[in-house]
Amino acid sequence: MKKNRIYILLFLSWAWLPSAGTGEEITVIKADRIDTVTSGLIENGVIVIRGGKISAIGADVKIPSTANIIDARDKTVFPGLVNPCSVVGLSGSPGGEPASNPHYRIADELYPFQDVYRRILQAGFTTLALTPGGNGIAGQGAIIRPVGLPPRLLPARRMAGESVDAGAGQTPGGMLITESGLLMIRFEANEKAKKVITEAFESAKKDIASADPKIKPLVRALQGEIPTFVRCGWPGAALHLLPLLKPYEKMKWVLVAGPENYRIAEKLAKAKIPVIFPAQIDFEEFTRNRINVPRILAEAGVKIACVPIMDNAEGHEDFLRQMAELVKYGLDKETAKKSMTIHPAQMLAVDYRLGSLEVGKDANLLILSADPLEVGVKIHQVMLEGKIVYQAP
Repeated sequence: MKKNRIYILLFLSWAWLPSAGTGEEITVIKADRIDTVTSGLIENGVIVIRGGKISAIGADVKIPSTANIIDARDKTVFPGLVNPCSVVGLSGSPGGEPASNPHYRIADELYPFQDVYRRILQAGFTTLALTPGGNGIAGQGAIIRPVGLPPRLLPARRMAGESVDAGAGQTPGGMLITESGLLMIRFEANEKAKKVITEAFESAKKDIASADPKIKPLVRALQGEIPTFVRCGWPGAALHLLPLLKPYEKMKWVLVAGPENYRIAEKLAKAKIPVIFPAQIDFEEFTRNRINVPRILAEAGVKIACVPIMDNAEGHEDFLRQMAELVKYGLDKETAKKSMTIHPAQMLAVDYRLGSLEVGKDANLLILSADPLEVGVKIHQVMLEGKIVYQAP
């Protein structure tokens, strides 16, 4: 009996895999509304997906005769959400004195078998950037797909008819989009923190050809090959930070901001530094006056990306409601859509493949009951690289 069960499981595994020689799998989505984010809304549109990528999109697209059709009538198709700065699923963030640890990599800590990733995926997030803690130069963040599934669940999911990627959840490598996707700095306005940062970058400038793992990430950041995220909570600290950044013109800086940084919105816009900010309505200091910080930043000309207020499963599940509230209180609707898709993808330098619905990009998308910023919108399906990874009950 035990041997028979092994044969049955092997058969199910083989049956799930695409057969050799059957040709390329083609999926077509027919929807009433396709919100591309970057190229407007397509009414009564079609998306053709080949090899996990969008091969055609529009209102007058020829449908291949061999395609699998997904009927999304009365639905809206929208790009998968991108969270550009998260610590979800990671161990606690270390504190301590400012230090330079650019060689530390989140990719080496990543553990995929956590239910939180499944919940975040079901909330519509198809991309996460996981960032290290610590003060000073904290290390290298990883850009991932939140596809973690316990190995024991994979056969059951397949038998239930769910489309689960063969590598999903089995190894950290199956989650990684970019293992060294950004350099993370946590900045404080004191001389020690400034010294740690400037000495590290000046040393790297003198040793551009170095293969030293403590220097190479700094060189990549200096040359703009990877973005550099700086967490800076208060506007006073940000004013100390801005002069520190000026000598490094090639670097792609992104500010992970606190609520009071709206006070220096014009300076951030002039410096052309994009900002990551929680999707929340805040209050002016020592008052009950509501302020819409993302709106203030965007109207000043700052490129913004919004993240959940709480960096946990519940926060991600409530994110679309949080964004709808920002729009209700004045944030431009199209800016709001970009702030959760193409803007964070640009900040992470992965907009060539993520963040909008365009030919050549990964087929990471959501099939929704309505516009994503309509109160009460429901997620019906989540597609990751051409595969349905979540189907609402």
